[in-house]
Parts: sequence; C-alpha cells; structure tokens
Amino acid sequence: MDASTIASPVARLSVGSALLRSRATLQRAQALAGGAWLAHWHNADTAAEYVQPEHHTLSFYLAGGHAVRCVEAPAARGEPGAMCCLPAGYDSRWVIRDELQLMHLYLPRLQLAQAAERWFDLDPRLATLADRIYFRDAALEALLARIAAADWQVTDAPLQLEQLALDVQARLLEAHTVHRCPLPALRGGLAPAARRRVLAQIEAALRGGHGDLSLGALAAAANLSDYHFARMFKTSFDCSPHAWVMQRRLTHAREQLAQGRLAPAEVAARCGYAHLSHLNAALRRAGLASAARYRRVALAGR
Repeated sequence: MDASTIASPVARLSVGSALLRSRATLQRAQALAGGAWLAHWHNADTAAEYVQPEHHTLSFYLAGGHAVRCVEAPAARGEPGAMCCLPAGYDSRWVIRDELQLMHLYLPRLQLAQAAERWFDLDPRLATLADRIYFRDAALEALLARIAAADWQVTDAPLQLEQLALDVQARLLEAHTVHRCPLPALRGGLAPAARRRVLAQIEAALRGGHGDLSLGALAAAANLSDYHFARMFKTSFDCSPHAWVMQRRLTHAREQLAQGRLAPAEVAARCGYAHLSHLNAALRRAGLASAARYRRVALAGR
C-alpha cells in the first residue's frame, strides 16, 4: 500500500500522529487484521512525544539511530537491529539527532489481550507488555527483519505479513510481558478433513483467479485461530501457508505458460500476480527463465 494512500489511517494512531507532526516521513504502511498496522518511517533531526498511546508499539531500527535518545532512558543507545517495546499508555519523549530508518508495529491493546487468552490460555488482564527501551532479541529481530525485507506490494504480501506479525505477537507474549508465558507445545498438524478443506479453498481461489486467501479465511476453513492454524499448517506441510500459496500460484502460472494459449502478461493477471514483473521475479526465485522465455521453450519442446 502506497504511503500517500494510508497516511490518513496511520495519523489516527497515537504514535503515527505524533511522528507525522514531526519531520518523520512515512515510507510505506500496511494494514493487518484486527486494526494492527505496520509502518516504515524515515526520520532525522527532530523530536517526538508519545502521550498515552492507545496501542502497543514495537519499534525496530533498520538504519541509523545511534544518536536517538529517549528522555525517560537517557543512558540507552539505539543502533540498527535494536528494538523498543512501548506498551499502550506508556509516555515517552524522543530526541533524534541524526538520520534513521525504523519500522513500527502498532498493536491494539485488545488484540494482544485476546491473543494471550486464545493462544496461551492466559488471563487477558495479565497480557501486559514490559516497557523496554533498546533491547535485543534474536528471534524477534529475525521476524522483524523478514517483515522489513518483504515487498509489501506483491499479491501474497498480506498473507506473509499476517503470519509474521502473529509470530511477533507470540514472541512478545512469550518473552516480553510482565508475566511471561511459555509457548504451548505443538501436538500434530491439521486433521485430514481440515487439510482437505484448506487445500481445496486454496486451489479454488487460485484456479478461479479470485477468492479469499487471507490467513483468517484459511484458518476459518480449518476451524482454528489464525495463529494455531499457521503453526499446524507448517507442521503438516513443512512450510508456511504463504510459501504453499506462492508455490501453487507459480505452478498454475507455469501450466498456463506451457499451454501457450495466453500471453505472459495475461497469465500473470489470471494467476493473481499484480504485474508481469512479479511473475518474472517468482520464476527467477525458482531458478527459471522469464515468463516469455519459459513459454517459448515449453512450446518448442512439444
């Protein structure tokens, strides 16, 4: 989603509004399920104040940040890879002395409380994040780095980002709440009937060129919460729902290219790719030629 299109929704969030009032520039943003948001910011030589935000904020420094200071924790030092966990209602003041890129995940208070109850069987009133100014967590950093590196514009980006954001929330609940809760152990994967329903829904959506492939819709087909579905799916198929959908989308595209009845751009559109360039990128990641060359070689081999 283009930053100019979503500046208004982000401005309705406490921290987003505070940054937009400073010299910060919104580079890109993406809405997630339940009112959560991802936002990628550029900032330099300014100040910001977050007053009683109604949402949790997880901040992840992508570049710079060495000269950023939190007034409430003056000894703490930022750097690329460092994170800040700012619970809802936590006041903080920031002085930015250099240029930096950072990513924010904004989580509604209710969403995290419901996740604690549904995923960990924890009293939602105990799902209180600890305020932490500049900390490191390798597991959390890896998840946030994947979110930052993803192309938020491609067709399957919402599915990928939803999955990663759920994993981030689980890690926050497991390791960064006032009352930490261990991650429950997995017991098996999806039941056979649930597997059939989910795979049938994926194939119908891909073959029809439309249909709901959101994490919520796939989880509903399995009668599971989004988080438990994503974990059970990976146990069953040894890959994430996002990876499976990408593989199947590419398979359908290759079949149509090999048939030779449609131009590459039309194949890309029918298979749900936003542009032909996105199909070409998917083919290259699979070690294959461009769509046009793949089609020519397939037809020549008949």
